[in-house]
Amino acid sequence: MYRRRYLPVDDRDDHLMRCFSSAFPSATRDEIRTAKTFEAIPGWDSLRMVNLLAVLDDEFGVQIDLPEVLELEPFDAVKRRLLERGLTAKELDE
Repeated sequence: MYRRRYLPVDDRDDHLMRCFSSAFPSATRDEIRTAKTFEAIPGWDSLRMVNLLAVLDDEFGVQIDLPEVLELEPFDAVKRRLLERGLTAKELDE
């Protein structure tokens, strides 16, 4: 069973970056953070994009549609969208 865990502000960027890094393993953190479009992230393809959306849904319980996310600048805009929807992380009950 999952329960939501609210992330401290300092951990939000790191947690989101881990999500991006898992979807785009060939990209550095700097490349992810500074990319102006998703296509500019090294290793981008449609399958990795779908993987990122699945990771965000799993980690934060937030569904973002593909057309919606493609309109965003990658890292900062996704972070803002998650914050608008109540940025939380799920963890397993122990």
